[in-house]
Amino acid sequence: MKKLICIAAVLLTVLASAQDRSYLAFPESDAWWNFERSQGMCFMGGFSTERYSITFGGDTVIGNFTYRSLRIPYVEFSGSGGCTQSIFPGYAGAIRQDTGLRKVFIVPPGSNGEVLLYDFTLEAGDTVRGYLQREIDTPDTVISIDSVLVGDQFHKRWLINSCYEIYLIEGIGSTYGLIESSPGCMTDWASYSLDCYSQQGEVQYPDPLTGCPLLTTVSKPVTASPAFRICPNPASGSFTVEFSEPFSFRELRITDMAGTAVCTTMIGNQPYSFTGKLPAGLYILTLKDDKNRAFHQKLIVNP
Repeated sequence: MKKLICIAAVLLTVLASAQDRSYLAFPESDAWWNFERSQGMCFMGGFSTERYSITFGGDTVIGNFTYRSLRIPYVEFSGSGGCTQSIFPGYAGAIRQDTGLRKVFIVPPGSNGEVLLYDFTLEAGDTVRGYLQREIDTPDTVISIDSVLVGDQFHKRWLINSCYEIYLIEGIGSTYGLIESSPGCMTDWASYSLDCYSQQGEVQYPDPLTGCPLLTTVSKPVTASPAFRICPNPASGSFTVEFSEPFSFRELRITDMAGTAVCTTMIGNQPYSFTGKLPAGLYILTLKDDKNRAFHQKLIVNP
């Protein structure tokens, strides 16, 4: 009997170790994320682009836990019209990870209390809770789960918002600004894109063959987000998407307010004419360029 108990204990230990190894932990040092924030239809019109890195600072003790501070070294800003800068250099909060729970917690700037940042145990249909969700909106839910290659390993990935194509990636975080709350399906909201993720000086995502410099100073001029318009808008049937200047767009997507894609098509940088039929209502028209940046405008379809 003692032998059986011993064998069972060993098996449980092995299974527990295997379970621990299956979780790809969130980084705690020697890593940074490069993001781009694009904003169109600002107050009084205009467009803006902000590029910045988020990286780790030193340790900080809050309450009974030790946290790793997050900081933004520098922000490249370019804007027009009424657009103003929204991201600023400096302290961006402090995080800690519980690998047993597969969760990451954040203490936001100006607070001493922690909030759930990432839950990497979510299943399809689960509601996303915590710091990433705006209290005034309906929380996101997990739409689908798959995996994506990060470095030389596949990481689990959760699609939580189809309107802005927001993914949570195990061991990396959110593709929508790392610590930015989801806009739900609100129109004319800023678009965040994860340009790249680097750990220990090596690019891990999305393409290890490209560069991912830590943004600490001006690296290159930043072009403002491309201006486009929908004519007519409101539309009663067909409409045309026109550009004020050429940009390398590759995809057009129209989603309804429930987040369901009703039209997805590949396009170029020439005016695009939609000749299909959409039920009357409010939609979000999204254009994605060759850098995977997304730009949104509201589309109204009359009866």
